[in-house]
Amino acid sequence: MDAQTLLGTAPDGQVASAATRLAGSSGWHGTGRGDTALWGLCAGSGKNPYQVCVDLADRAAKCSCPSRKFPCKHALALQLRDVREPLPAGEPPAWVAEWLDRRARPATAVDDSPEAVLRRARAKEKTALARQDAVRGGVAGLTDWLADVAGSGIAGLPSRDGAWWRSIEARMVDAQAKGLAAAVAGVRDAVAAGGPAWAHDAADRLGGLHLLARLAGSPALADVVRRRLGFSVTEEEVRAGAGWADRWVPLLKLESDDGLVRTVRQWVWGRERGWVVVVRHEGGGGRPTPPLAHGVPVQGVLHPYPGAPPHRVAVGGVAVAGPVGPVDAAPSWREALAGLEAWLRADPWERLHPLGCAGVRLTGDTAHLVDGTGRGLPVRADVALDQALAVTGGAAFDAWGLWDGHSLRLGAVAGPGRAPEVLG
Repeated sequence: MDAQTLLGTAPDGQVASAATRLAGSSGWHGTGRGDTALWGLCAGSGKNPYQVCVDLADRAAKCSCPSRKFPCKHALALQLRDVREPLPAGEPPAWVAEWLDRRARPATAVDDSPEAVLRRARAKEKTALARQDAVRGGVAGLTDWLADVAGSGIAGLPSRDGAWWRSIEARMVDAQAKGLAAAVAGVRDAVAAGGPAWAHDAADRLGGLHLLARLAGSPALADVVRRRLGFSVTEEEVRAGAGWADRWVPLLKLESDDGLVRTVRQWVWGRERGWVVVVRHEGGGGRPTPPLAHGVPVQGVLHPYPGAPPHRVAVGGVAVAGPVGPVDAAPSWREALAGLEAWLRADPWERLHPLGCAGVRLTGDTAHLVDGTGRGLPVRADVALDQALAVTGGAAFDAWGLWDGHSLRLGAVAGPGRAPEVLG
């Protein structure tokens, strides 16, 4: 890893800045590196120095400091020192060797006797039934809440206090229906955003909630509805299933933070499979690393989760695959938007869609991207838009971005017929 890549793994900018300063500090001693690890002692606020070590296999780190951020500034600073000038080679101290040994030690053997397997299966089934009953109760509670909102009218929502919103969200969390809690939070955010369209946006989200509650006990869209309610499938289960081999390009990326968990999502374009989505979450103040190197094409296998396209996928075995090459884009916005119909029918609750159009130009006020037919879409004013202007110089270009029904968040651009360049 180079210094820039290392700093990109910092949980926040404060840790990155502190690590940069600490890397040049004179408070380090006992540093070293082996084939599998880096280690060192760093002076802290107490009388004993912090013990810092990093496993080079996956960049996992351990530090005796009290920080709850991972990696902490000491672990990042140690790696930065090694990047600037390799640490002296040597044998790891006992405390480092012990940590590495614990990480390499195999997990306790699982009892695979027929009795134990049956016992685990029954326990799993019991847990699943209890979860379904809890979610069913949550859906019933949500239905009553929606009826109350309809009776009171949308106009009264801005006057509702935070406790009123938190109570229904907490009820959905208690019912193990975190998807419903997130959807209620989406309604709250639409109301809080205000503006001339707040009532329209809130009504749209309430309608989606009503539809989800109606379909909760129906076989229609079963996989999609379960996911929207909050039921999940483990990544291990997905990887054990069939995979899609293709040449993939991660083109669009979005990071979000709900206060508890940070999430990074990448929309990846496959030459045979089209668009898929890769997601990674990180809690505890950590900052998730994108599952794939953004903008770098790979050849390999991605495993689809149950649901509707564009499917969420788990990354299997992949390898860098050379130049990107041109990526398909619709000839007009009309055709690009029409292509979303099948996705919306399969998952009407999805609000972000990858969209691409060839040969577009920015209007003079940079508020819209206009295609060759003269039709335009509003474009989000952000750093990516500024970069697009710098890259294209005002000429026509192919554009890809995330469409939320209101504006396009640019993510990649290319000269007509050329390979895309990611932005942001």
